[in-house]
Amino acid sequence: MRLPITPYDALIIGGGPAGSATAAVLAEQGHNVLLLERERFPRYHIGESLLPFTFHPLQRLGLIEKMRKSAFIKKYSVQFVAPSGKASQPFYFFTRYDRDTVAQTWQVLRSEFDVLLLDNAREKGATVKEETTVKELVKQGERVV
Repeated sequence: MRLPITPYDALIIGGGPAGSATAAVLAEQGHNVLLLERERFPRYHIGESLLPFTFHPLQRLGLIEKMRKSAFIKKYSVQFVAPSGKASQPFYFFTRYDRDTVAQTWQVLRSEFDVLLLDNAREKGATVKEETTVKELVKQGERVV
């Protein structure tokens, strides 16, 4: 599929968490952003366990309230189990981190989480094209055209 020629300030390839977050931040700052994603969302993907310090990036993206209202499982601690069955002591986030922010995170379903992030990029003003495969970048000097 050929896209119409439009001047964009930024071209982002990939609509996963990093691409969607980058598109949202740039668009929010007034940049004309085009995000190209090979697949149609929602789609299956691995990487469901968020760490406590994802709070601040989610806050920067304006998504904390949506996350709190979501059906994603809230996570307050971790415990590791070795292949032998031996379990570590639980690590409770609140014993080390601020209770009101990073002491809680989420176990997400990536198909739903990624849609939340991609929709946020759209809401902030990014143009998102799904089912668009990038095969090569055409350059003139240092610019992608």
